[in-house]
Amino acid sequence: MKQILQTLQPSQITLLESYANLLLHWNTIHNLSGAKDLPSIQKNIQDSLYPLNLESLNLWVKTSLLDVGSGNGFPSIPLGIVLNIPTILCEPNTKKSAFLQNIKANLNLKNFTIQRKKIELLELDYKPKLITSRATFNVKEFLEKCSAHIAQDTTILLYKGSNFKNEIPQGLRYKHFQHGLLHYLIISGEDLKC
Repeated sequence: MKQILQTLQPSQITLLESYANLLLHWNTIHNLSGAKDLPSIQKNIQDSLYPLNLESLNLWVKTSLLDVGSGNGFPSIPLGIVLNIPTILCEPNTKKSAFLQNIKANLNLKNFTIQRKKIELLELDYKPKLITSRATFNVKEFLEKCSAHIAQDTTILLYKGSNFKNEIPQGLRYKHFQHGLLHYLIISGEDLKC
């Protein structure tokens, strides 16, 4: 993780710190996250950014990001800030999407778009190069719901708990990395379109 933090611009570090403080403030009122203190939120930010360290994923070349079930902003807000690419946060919950709009406005995140709708109802003019999600649907359901947004050159990056293997459809090709308690599942759109 130190690799990533050392490469960030001071402005990006400031944005990540501001996001952490805003989430902490909102969390005391609206209970958006299990992370109840600043160190826990900072750990979630680090977990969100960890895949950028994995050279084999080559996430730095991605030109657009769609996050499904964005909730409290993990992993999409840290990734969108660091990658500085067009970032769509898809969150149907009114309270959570209001929080995301507040973050976008307060941090002046011009590359962010908040969509308050279910992923099945989202219409885009293009297929994102990177699709992320943390703790939303099981893998099979997620791939079905997102199928309209997956192209051959799309990378799907799912942040999962230890039980992830029970969710994987038979025959699905994927890569897996673990960092702490989090499991990162990487699925290539090319493997799904075969």
